[in-house]
Amino acid sequence: MVVLLSVALVAAGLWYLVPRPGGGPAAAASTVSAWPDPPVSQGQGPGTTTPITGQPSGTVQSVPATPRTPRTPGTPAPRATQPKPAPSCRVGAPERLRIPALGVDAPFERIGLDQGGRRDANGQAPLGTPTDRTKAGWYAAGPRPGSGKGTVLIDGHTYRDGSAIFTEDFARRIATGQLIQLRQDNGSVCSYRITKVWRTISSAHAYPQLIASQHLYDFAGPERLLLATCGGTWDPAIGNYDDINVVLAVPVTPR
Repeated sequence: MVVLLSVALVAAGLWYLVPRPGGGPAAAASTVSAWPDPPVSQGQGPGTTTPITGQPSGTVQSVPATPRTPRTPGTPAPRATQPKPAPSCRVGAPERLRIPALGVDAPFERIGLDQGGRRDANGQAPLGTPTDRTKAGWYAAGPRPGSGKGTVLIDGHTYRDGSAIFTEDFARRIATGQLIQLRQDNGSVCSYRITKVWRTISSAHAYPQLIASQHLYDFAGPERLLLATCGGTWDPAIGNYDDINVVLAVPVTPR
């Protein structure tokens, strides 16, 4: 009966009405994919095809293989030279943040320091925050990603209604080993791997102590990435959270 119905629909030009396996919409993914490294240009090898100059489009001509020079018996064969891959991270200003495991993909906003915030033991003011909660913040006066030295400082908002780049389950979902990526203004991608996570520590007391003891605002030393966002208990009196989550990551490729 299904065959007869299908034949009838084909004859009527209505085949698109026949249900097909797997035709339903795909479920939305809860994460985003990691950015791949930039492609590396490769030279053409022997036996490839190349368009003929002056010929109609689509005309190709086989390029013969390069003749090999005879070798004297006992002489080792020369090693084929491979092009060096282009660096996947070049020093620059970050334009976009991506954390695949959390489904975060957001643009950056340049931020400064919060001069009215609680200072650490060294007198250092804490990071400011983006004015737009849908953007991540980057401290532009500090080290730049890809420079190979110092701590790159970034942060972002968490908000109860899901309107910020981070959600209230950040502390539960973030973990060591996860990837944090920055898309640079020069098109390159700087990737970092999380090595430490401090969950829901007091933003008023423990956070300044952590910054001083772990030298998290250092502009010297090997390159690292610090990411901070608020968390813990929501305080309706001040319209903010009592605690903060802090993440430390290192470059995937040593610089």
